[in-house]
Amino acid sequence: MDNKIYGLIGICMKAGKVLSGSEQVESGIKKQKAFLLILATDSSEKTLKRYIEAAEKYHLPYRIWGTKIELGQSLGKSIRTAVLITDKGLASALLKKLEPVL
Repeated sequence: MDNKIYGLIGICMKAGKVLSGSEQVESGIKKQKAFLLILATDSSEKTLKRYIEAAEKYHLPYRIWGTKIELGQSLGKSIRTAVLITDKGLASALLKKLEPVL
């Protein structure tokens, strides 16, 4: 687990710039109120496909990173399959941290 990335996700959560949980994430993508989608590496293929298709449809950058448990812990919640970042600056900072590992 990269503590800097998860720490930044935690900062996004504290700032109120995160949507998580399937209904909130799907709604946020459709309303085009997000700047980055992070999907857990241990998500099912069906789930990944659904979210990736939605992200691509709305030209939303996405990354597959971390496990469901790790994503949930970074938010102070239970497991999370998808995390949506709704702040452009925070999403940009996360993308810079995530780029080297892809």
